[in-house]
Amino acid sequence: MDEYRTHFYRANLPHLQPLGGTFFVTYNLSGCIPIEVIELWNEEYKKTKKEIKSKENAKWNELDNLNKRNFVKRDKFLDTLKTGNFYLKQDAVAKEAAQSWHFWDTKKIDLLAYCIMPNHVHVVFRLFDNEEIKQDVYLNQIMHSVKGFSAKKCNQVLGLSGEFWQHESYDRLVRNDTELKNIIHYILENPVKANLCKDQKDWKWSYQKP
Repeated sequence: MDEYRTHFYRANLPHLQPLGGTFFVTYNLSGCIPIEVIELWNEEYKKTKKEIKSKENAKWNELDNLNKRNFVKRDKFLDTLKTGNFYLKQDAVAKEAAQSWHFWDTKKIDLLAYCIMPNHVHVVFRLFDNEEIKQDVYLNQIMHSVKGFSAKKCNQVLGLSGEFWQHESYDRLVRNDTELKNIIHYILENPVKANLCKDQKDWKWSYQKP
């Protein structure tokens, strides 16, 4: 049994996936972020990361803050985008995206919260460990299943075919309860900050486990 699995995205940045870990993941519709923009961000990230690690007294929190800034940049881009596809505005499409998460809840994950925005999805969940379900569950397995299944269903609703979700996504291992609470608050408030509603309770496609 491997306690960790390393998965590589196009940026060739390794992501450790501990068994039983709690994760915050954001992914978006295909084409929302142009590939040249993603490549530019990745190059900037790698350059800054290299600069931080080259310091004699480099601290872990500097790298952590870099990752946070990387996420904020991505999320702000998606929230302020005026063109492109906003398929998740349609209830029938958002419903398929939500159901793809609820399907695995209590089976392989503990689904803690999500918010489905017009062009992207925020989700927080804990992977079950092998003592709970007698098998290893990894982040990349769950993401592959959820994105693959929901893409097929959403395309059927829209009468489309081809890539529905963008390959690149953001994931973060949640370190403690305080961070977990802050992240859940952030994603539930996202529609308010994006001026889509006045109160988070008014946003139909958000969820928090009671």
